[in-house]
Amino acid sequence: MKRAFWIPAGIVLFSLILLLWGFTAWPGIKGVKENTPPPGWVTLENPYDGFSLIHPGDWSVEILPGVATILCKPGQGKLTVWAQPLGRKSPEEYVFYSNRSLEKGWATIRVKDKGCWRSGAFKIWKFDWSREPFSSEDFPCYREYHLFCPGKNTVYTFMLKTKEENFSDMAALLDKILYTFKPSPPAPLKYPPPPEVKRHIRLQGKNLILEIPEDKVLWGILNPSRLGSPEFFLENLVRLEEELDFKFRFLITYASWDTEFREEALRSLYRDGRVLMIALQPWWYGDKGDTTLLELLRGKFDGRLRSWARLFKSLEDPVFVRFGNEMNGDWSTWCAWYYGKDADLFKEAWHRVYNIFQEEGASNVVFVFNPHDRAYPDFKWNHYLLYYPGDEEVDWIGLTGYNNGTSYPADRWRGFAEIYDPLYREYMYYFKDKPFMITEFACNEVGGDKAAWIEECFARLPHYPNIRIAVWFNQVDGKWLYPIDSSPESFQAFRRGLTLPAYRFSGVQFK
Repeated sequence: MKRAFWIPAGIVLFSLILLLWGFTAWPGIKGVKENTPPPGWVTLENPYDGFSLIHPGDWSVEILPGVATILCKPGQGKLTVWAQPLGRKSPEEYVFYSNRSLEKGWATIRVKDKGCWRSGAFKIWKFDWSREPFSSEDFPCYREYHLFCPGKNTVYTFMLKTKEENFSDMAALLDKILYTFKPSPPAPLKYPPPPEVKRHIRLQGKNLILEIPEDKVLWGILNPSRLGSPEFFLENLVRLEEELDFKFRFLITYASWDTEFREEALRSLYRDGRVLMIALQPWWYGDKGDTTLLELLRGKFDGRLRSWARLFKSLEDPVFVRFGNEMNGDWSTWCAWYYGKDADLFKEAWHRVYNIFQEEGASNVVFVFNPHDRAYPDFKWNHYLLYYPGDEEVDWIGLTGYNNGTSYPADRWRGFAEIYDPLYREYMYYFKDKPFMITEFACNEVGGDKAAWIEECFARLPHYPNIRIAVWFNQVDGKWLYPIDSSPESFQAFRRGLTLPAYRFSGVQFK
């Protein structure tokens, strides 16, 4: 009996030692010898993601708590580290879905070397790959490691990017940095209550003024339309407005590389006392394999962008531009998923678009940064903060959160406050100095009480004082029944909501 007990007990004891070692020690990379870090190296502690490492002291460090750790050597390269809790996913699911672009060769990606091995308690994947550069300052050569730490059910991803001539030296430094890596228990990150704000909006153009008092919310709408028609904004909308006894002063539409704007169509909209937001999406509409973000960065679309900038400038009144919206969703072909997880390419594209509009003198254009409230995939490398181009080039922050209902198996009914309470708190932590708008949202008719959801929406909106505009997506989208009049009850709930004092004002006035 003793022997029968001690043999499995020894195995259990050995497993526990191995598990604990997995929390405290890095097993090393094949071919890298353990040594003392060179002089001038410093220790980095990231308590939010739960790890430490040692790196060259002349590298800059930026920690986005709970998102990423970014180390840069100016002019030489950039290393980003993500700690990805797996939950119910396997490490293989995370690694191979994250690297689908490498497998498929999207966006000119070529894999030069790859491998997978075990070292102690850890499983390690390595990928060396490159893509075509878009400028002489670009870092188009990559080495990445994925380290699965079973004791924490977490994969740590290290992605280095550099120039071809620096690749060998920078890759060797990465290997040395990895040998110093040690995981630790992460600290929870909680967002504080949002600060109180009172923001009066007044945007003045040549012909009209967009003005939103601090105690009001301006309602907008995306209605089925054809932008090429001079009266595109009147199609079905006037009838709806008459039934609602309400005029939507803020309209949105979409544009892609194949969109041809008609100046008269835009001018007729503004003559009718309305303001337009245009979602400029960097793709050929409907092409799910489109990775033209790199072509944008190489200047292929500069002429088209300049013509749009000159057209919007000529309106001489506020025009909102929402470039590359929902970039953190893999349904958008400008998502980092298509580009080897490198969200910097989106930021570079934003910089190019923004600079072209500034060069053309389109100072009346208002730039809106707009992620989706639910990233897909919901991995750290796809976090919206990694796409943010910076305060200097963003005027407004867009919020987008839909109640999809239950039309599809993966859908779940979500209340309005359930969506926007946490989203507002988080965005106010990062973007409190920018005005917010809900750039598009809606509720499905399937899966719950849409009329009650709409009533909750109208009641709750004033509790988010930094949300100055709310835009309803008034279209059917697949099985999602989003229109205001999807049922008599929903229509009446929306009509009653628009009579509340917080929404009963013009918002747009002629000078």
